[in-house]
Amino acid sequence: MRNKKTYLVITPFFPSDNCFIGNYIFDQVNEIRNQTNFNIEIIKVVSAFSFEKDYEFKGFKVRVFKLIDIPFFIFPGLFNRLNKIRFKSFFYRKNIENIKYSHSHVSYPAAYLVEDLNCKKIVQHHGLDVLQLLNGRSDFLKKLQKNYLKKNTLKQLNKSDLNIGVSRLVLQKLSEFITYHPKEEYVLYNGVDTTKFYPEKINENNVFTIGCVANFWHTKDQITLIKSVKILHEKGIKILLKLIGTGPTLKMCKDFVSENNLSQNIVFVKEIKHEELNSFFNQINLFVLPSYYEALGCVYLESWATNTCFVAVKRQGISELIPSELKDKMLVSPWNEIELSEKILYFINNKIEFKFNTSFDIKNTITHFLKNKIFHD
Repeated sequence: MRNKKTYLVITPFFPSDNCFIGNYIFDQVNEIRNQTNFNIEIIKVVSAFSFEKDYEFKGFKVRVFKLIDIPFFIFPGLFNRLNKIRFKSFFYRKNIENIKYSHSHVSYPAAYLVEDLNCKKIVQHHGLDVLQLLNGRSDFLKKLQKNYLKKNTLKQLNKSDLNIGVSRLVLQKLSEFITYHPKEEYVLYNGVDTTKFYPEKINENNVFTIGCVANFWHTKDQITLIKSVKILHEKGIKILLKLIGTGPTLKMCKDFVSENNLSQNIVFVKEIKHEELNSFFNQINLFVLPSYYEALGCVYLESWATNTCFVAVKRQGISELIPSELKDKMLVSPWNEIELSEKILYFINNKIEFKFNTSFDIKNTITHFLKNKIFHD
C-alpha cells in the first residue's frame, strides 16, 4: 500500500450491514475502486457522542472519526482547529498516508477537516441546501448562525480544488451566494449500478400499481400523491399505491388514508432491503415521487434502470435527465394533486417505452469523472 496513491473519502453517510443510508456513496466509491489502482480509505464522521466503531463493509474498511462539536448543529465548526489536529493524529494511528485526493461528501464537517491537507481537495454536494442552513433544531439559533455558516463554509469551498454537484441545479444553488468563487466545478450525476437495477420479467399486475420509495418528510410530499390517488379512486379508477419508508409525516399520511377509506388502495411498508428494490421497481407500473426540493433523486434513476416510467416535480435535478419529448408527461407542478392525477391517468391509459439511458450507468459516469477530473492531473 505504501507506493499506492491514497484516495481519501470523508463522509457522514456510508452503509453497513445493518443500515443502507449512504448506498449511493458506496456505489460511487466501489466503482472508483473497480476502475483504479488507488488505495481507498473511507472515513465516516460521526458525533463524539456516538458509539459507532470501525467496521468492514463489502471489502472496505470504514474508519470512524468522532467529531467534537456542540450537539444539534449549533455553530458547527466552532472546534474545527481542534478537530483538524485530531484528524491528523487519526491518520497516524490508522496508518493512512500518501494522500493524493480527498473527496469530501457535503460541506460540513468533511470539507472543514481537510483544509490543511496537501492534496487535491474535492467536495461533493448532494442536496439543494448546499450550506446546510436548514440543519439544527432551534429556529432562533438557525437565524443567528446563518451568516456564520455562509462565511465559514464558503471559505472552505473556495479553497477546494473541485466542487461537485449531483446536478446542475445544485451548482446553481451554490452560485446564488455572491462570495462563492470556486476554482473548478463539475456535475457528477449519481449513476445507477445496473448490476443491481435492471429489467426483469414479472407477471402483469391485475391492478395498475404505483410505487414510491422515500423518507416521509414534508419535502418528499407523499400526501400530494395520496390525494391524487383519492381523486382517481373517486372517479372509479382501480389503482394500488405502495409507499415505502418512515419519517415524521408518515402518521399524517396514514391518518388521511384511514379518514378517507383508502386502505384498500394505499398500503404502507416500513422499509425493504436495498437488494430487494430491483424486484419492487420491476413489479410496479409507475414510480411517483412528488418531491419539491430534490437535488437529483437516486430512486428515479433506479426506476429508470428497470425501464419503469416515473413522475417527478418540475425544475428539480432529475428534470435535467428526462428526455425532452417526455418532460410534459413525466413532470408535474409541485403540490398539485389534480395535475398529478392527470399524469397518472395518462400512464394508466398509455403504454410508454422508457428505455434506460446508459450514459447514467455508474460505470460510465465514473469513467467520465476519472478521465476528466482525476487522471488528467
